[in-house]
Amino acid sequence: MKIYKEIIQQSPEWFAVRARKMSASHAQAIGNKGKGLETYITTMMAEYYSQADKEHYSNSHTDRGNELEPVARALYSLHTGEKVEEVGFVELSEYVGCSPDGLTEEGGVEIKCPDDVKYFKHLLDGEKAIDSAYLWQIQMNMLITGKKWYDYIAYNPNYKEPLFIYRVYPDYAAFTKLEEGFEIGRGLIMDIEDKVSRYKI
Repeated sequence: MKIYKEIIQQSPEWFAVRARKMSASHAQAIGNKGKGLETYITTMMAEYYSQADKEHYSNSHTDRGNELEPVARALYSLHTGEKVEEVGFVELSEYVGCSPDGLTEEGGVEIKCPDDVKYFKHLLDGEKAIDSAYLWQIQMNMLITGKKWYDYIAYNPNYKEPLFIYRVYPDYAAFTKLEEGFEIGRGLIMDIEDKVSRYKI
């Protein structure tokens, strides 16, 4: 495992180091090991070989997250006493890595900034309101970083209680599925690279 502490997420250096690597944001597809993984790898490799400028995807939801995430991280530290370190990227192998929202001494954090309706569902239903894709993402983050736990944080400043925190522990059955997905994904990447080399795409 290699941690890139100095790299800033969304920077050109960050895009370069995570290129051609399966990332935790697609952990559900990796763990399910089906057509979704094949589609993900094909898309990832198409972007890798494309001559177009590498631009990050942005919409109102990601912009909201970029704006509110630092506030959520600070409030979490005040609430829990945990010191959160920001890192750019954590590399597990030549083919796998993740971009944590923050790491603590023993754990890590995954921060989401949902809109009012989605956040309200967190307050009503607790952990049942957490998207399964986020739980997969957290499991892959723990597998890569080796952390003992991860706190899922939902933050919305429009409510009297703006923080929802749920602690997640390693699910070793999910780890096994992810590791199997890594191997399948690695094979798909190598197959594409072989075709590109032979056909001079």
